[in-house]
Amino acid sequence: MIRWAAASLAIGLGLPATVRAQMVNIDHGVQSEGLWCFPLTTDERQWVYLPAAARLASDSAGLPQFSFLRYTIEAAPGDAGSAATITKSAGGAVLHFLVLYETPAETVAAAQKGLRRILGRDDVTVRGPIVFKDGRYALVSAIISGGAPEKRLLASGRAPVFENNRVALAFDLTPEQASVLMQSFTMPAPDVSLVFDLAFDGLTDAYKAELTVDWAEVRKSAAFSAGGSVYFIGLDVQHAIDELRRNNAITLRTEGDDAPSEALLTAVYDRLLKLLFDPVEPTRPSSDGRGGLPEALAALLDPSTGPLNARSTTGFGAYARYQLKELVSEGRSVLRFDHRASVERHALVTFNMGDLYQKFGKTHFKTVNAGDPTFRQREVHVGIDGGLLPDFDRYVNSVTLTLRKQHEGGEQTVKELFVDRSAARAEAPLKLVYGWNGDADPLRWLDYDYRTSWAFKGGGAYTSGWTPNNAPMVSLYTPYERRVVHVAGDGAALRAKGVRSVAVQIDYPFFGERRRKQLVLHPGSEPLDETAEITLPQGQYEYAFTVTWSFQGNRRAIAQGRDSSGYVFVDDVPAESSAVEPAPLPHG
Repeated sequence: MIRWAAASLAIGLGLPATVRAQMVNIDHGVQSEGLWCFPLTTDERQWVYLPAAARLASDSAGLPQFSFLRYTIEAAPGDAGSAATITKSAGGAVLHFLVLYETPAETVAAAQKGLRRILGRDDVTVRGPIVFKDGRYALVSAIISGGAPEKRLLASGRAPVFENNRVALAFDLTPEQASVLMQSFTMPAPDVSLVFDLAFDGLTDAYKAELTVDWAEVRKSAAFSAGGSVYFIGLDVQHAIDELRRNNAITLRTEGDDAPSEALLTAVYDRLLKLLFDPVEPTRPSSDGRGGLPEALAALLDPSTGPLNARSTTGFGAYARYQLKELVSEGRSVLRFDHRASVERHALVTFNMGDLYQKFGKTHFKTVNAGDPTFRQREVHVGIDGGLLPDFDRYVNSVTLTLRKQHEGGEQTVKELFVDRSAARAEAPLKLVYGWNGDADPLRWLDYDYRTSWAFKGGGAYTSGWTPNNAPMVSLYTPYERRVVHVAGDGAALRAKGVRSVAVQIDYPFFGERRRKQLVLHPGSEPLDETAEITLPQGQYEYAFTVTWSFQGNRRAIAQGRDSSGYVFVDDVPAESSAVEPAPLPHG
């Protein structure tokens, strides 16, 4: 591993021209008529907005895509000695709905009019919604989770990054849950809430500021003393960094104003987040680690104190989890803010069912008797994770979902669903169906197994194992995750050592094959910072790298290693004696 010792670094993202063309000036956002709006860096007259609200999706007839089906099943007779003539039947309910976030056209028009008034310019145009880089959703309820008094995180996953794309959710409920939820639906605000956490990029202003990190003091901090075993939620990250400032483990020096602005502090926290933490993708909703996810969401949704009350944008995800990196750096490091840098912000949008029952109680709420099994069939809906949709253009050729139902009579039903780019984007629901075939136990009839088979662009394939399930929905999640590797160094110091260029080759596994990314940096007076996006199988973080320094006089030095931190620092150039002379070119 190349260690970073007493290095001076200023980090800025190298972005493609197409993305940079849509980049916003993050420090110049204006709240107009309830919408946060930001100007584009390429044209101060062009503005984009953050979506204002979420709602239930509608079908072609304008009806909400929602269903609450309660069902009863005849139960076995009670005890022989019981004199009761009225007993409870078995059963439950299935809750299914689709949600999207959007902004009405009249709201956008009002925001544009307000911007023109605030800025005193008639040539300002709100061109459309901001393009998010990532999104997550979380479903919170006390009733569906079992009737406990506290709210619980029931489901989380990737959310669509474009307006009007839908998130599908489905739940099996016990009879007790179904009854309580039915009563909740009769109220103005039923106990089913959804939170969208949407991430977007923007460029900060340039500040005359310098941040010094004292690594010895960082390790002494109570929040960081346990090393990489500590997990944080988004709100805890900010508290941990606040503690470092109070203990002078990090110090911020500014020129000009006496106190740093809120925009500068947000940029500082964003930089430290990337330097000290790695995001962690939870495999299932959980409240383990440092701080509970449900408690964080409960605070987030509080109408009086939660940050959503002000509809502000933050630098930390509302319920994202982070893991502290292994701290191997030594001495002091200096980060400068004298240039514009790309930072990540989060917009939060909430959704509640509202008075749905008052409007659609007769059409979307049903109760049926499922006592006759002969005519039953099971529909298993297939949901496309929001993060998977854009990947059909970049990484995925297709995914095949195979469902296997073992019936009690010995017969087996096997169904397959092939999903490619067109099927994933189609509005028609995706589902698999199996019927009754000698199944005496109605609850065991709900059980089935499934597996997924992935075919990737450029080669590579992956087939999961069989997963048992009894839910009415299977969600297709990507079996990989994208990670960004930063290549950074002190350009002036490298130039002083005679380094003309630095080539960094990153090798990483991808389902049975090796893939490679290469960056070439040319040291100058400015700090070096380039990024490479790599795609690794889920839960795998390690990659290999080879750094080649080219000197004047056609000499080279090479260093190799493996890492998982997301950073390759190229300051530590091998001694000149270890430089490798290039092999002579063949004749002819």
